[in-house]
Amino acid sequence: MNIHPTSIISNEATIAPEVTIGPYVVIKGKVSIGPNTVVESHVRLGSEYGEVLIGAHNHIQSGAMLGAPPQEWGYKKSYTKLIVGDHTRIGEGASLNLGSEKGTGVTIVGDRVFIMAYAHVAHDCRVGNDVVLTNMAQLAGHSIIEKNAIIGGCCVVTQFVRVGEYSFLAIGAHANKDIPPYTIADGHWAIPKAFNKIGLKRAGLSETKRRNINRAIRVFLQTSLTMTEVIEKIEADCEHDEYTAHLVKFLSSSKQGLARK
Repeated sequence: MNIHPTSIISNEATIAPEVTIGPYVVIKGKVSIGPNTVVESHVRLGSEYGEVLIGAHNHIQSGAMLGAPPQEWGYKKSYTKLIVGDHTRIGEGASLNLGSEKGTGVTIVGDRVFIMAYAHVAHDCRVGNDVVLTNMAQLAGHSIIEKNAIIGGCCVVTQFVRVGEYSFLAIGAHANKDIPPYTIADGHWAIPKAFNKIGLKRAGLSETKRRNINRAIRVFLQTSLTMTEVIEKIEADCEHDEYTAHLVKFLSSSKQGLARK
């Protein structure tokens, strides 16, 4: 274990032997840090308000703050959680809050997530595996970012909104309704404009799979159709696979409404 002598470490913390902790780090309360995680200088982890569980092989850069209480008017002191997976990088000045008693009680960040400088993950958010939150992306409470989504710089995702898997939210976009999987969305307020062809190709999906998903997204983009008609047409015209099944489930389960022209 390599802990700089200027750091302040809680007696309640559990730190794996292979962890590196830099200068002026403050770890307060119940914090668990898995092996081969690097915590750079001036990071603050944990608080009296809850437990922070950090997995293995993570890189937490200078000035990041993990485990502060929820930022909501109705918050009363309670004890909740923040969970960060493995192989995740958290950039300078990023902030990740605990869950809230009104929500699930836990904020979850998955594996291989890249959270860039000054991004914010609010209470009760769920960030899936392989997500990228670009510089200054802001996730409001209870928002859900599904796996492999990319949130562009200075984007805002409002409370309870879902951003679907393998989607791309363009720089500066503001999402106040659910962004369907496999789309590129832009604007204030954000609207899906196209199929995320490049993102799915980079993810290694076959041309056949991409063509089938593209066909489904083109149906969704036909604004003359009701959502019931969209779902019926996708099920009738597209090959049924895990991707179209997920898209149909996403479209049919929206509570915030779907972003659409």
